[in-house]
Amino acid sequence: YFLILYQICIQLKRMSSSSSSTTENHIWHDREVRFDVPLGQLALRKGEILVDSINSVEDTKGNNGDRGNLLITNLRLIWFDDKNQKINLSIGYDCIINIEIKVTNSVLKGNTQALYLRTRFNQSRFEFIFTSLVANSPRLFTSFQAVVRSYETTKLYRDLKLRAAIIQDKQLILLPKEQVYNKYGGVWNLSAEQGNVGTFYVTNVRLVWFANLAENFNVSVPWIQISSIKIRESKFGTALVVESSPVNGGYILGFKMENIDKIYLEITGLFKIYNENPIFGIETHFEEAAGNLDEVGIEEVFFVGNPASNSR
Repeated sequence: YFLILYQICIQLKRMSSSSSSTTENHIWHDREVRFDVPLGQLALRKGEILVDSINSVEDTKGNNGDRGNLLITNLRLIWFDDKNQKINLSIGYDCIINIEIKVTNSVLKGNTQALYLRTRFNQSRFEFIFTSLVANSPRLFTSFQAVVRSYETTKLYRDLKLRAAIIQDKQLILLPKEQVYNKYGGVWNLSAEQGNVGTFYVTNVRLVWFANLAENFNVSVPWIQISSIKIRESKFGTALVVESSPVNGGYILGFKMENIDKIYLEITGLFKIYNENPIFGIETHFEEAAGNLDEVGIEEVFFVGNPASNSR
């Protein structure tokens, strides 16, 4: 099994090197649905981990009758046709509305249980149906559901949050494997007209600030959502300016602090280190799946309501 995963990783690297497309710097992999992309976009980005690889999977909705490979990573689901890898899908977990197990009709397998995904991206909705062509194999369901559940419960690693429940008794509630590099007092948040004084945390996952007089007045900015860090002049004097990526609203956050040049060098250095080895927070440990579908109980999972999905 691990040899198969290794071979798939080698194949993904070959896809990346064989593609002439320009590498994209921003993180789109978990936030977009893409069809028939250049093979380089199927390669794993930094911090993306291949969790499971399942062969003999049919894209029953879009390519009924075609056998393909399904790759489950910590950010997205990838499917590509065995005979023509240019026919492929990349489905980011953030786009998933709901997951369901239902009976479908497959050209290659007849009536059988399949994985139904309803997704939403760019104001469009898409439905995907994946059927495992391996008899009585539950891995398609168990592996995928475990990874998506982990993704849903670890959003603080990846999303900018305002006024979140992240502070308790004036201390940052640390995420698993999060380490505090530095903590600075007397830091002013310049988002309000008069400014607010508070405490500023620098960790291996994010930057966090909260007001000393109101813990719920806070901001958590993961490194992965930072687009730029600069020093600028403001009406309050020299300020450290952190700009978030457009996907999280394109916030511009200003902070006034002592030793600003030293802190700026520290933060920009950590920013570069993080981008070389991002921490997305999704960890899934599962044992070898049961040998029969009847032994696996999979309930329907809703993430954002249950809207009807458009055909693709």
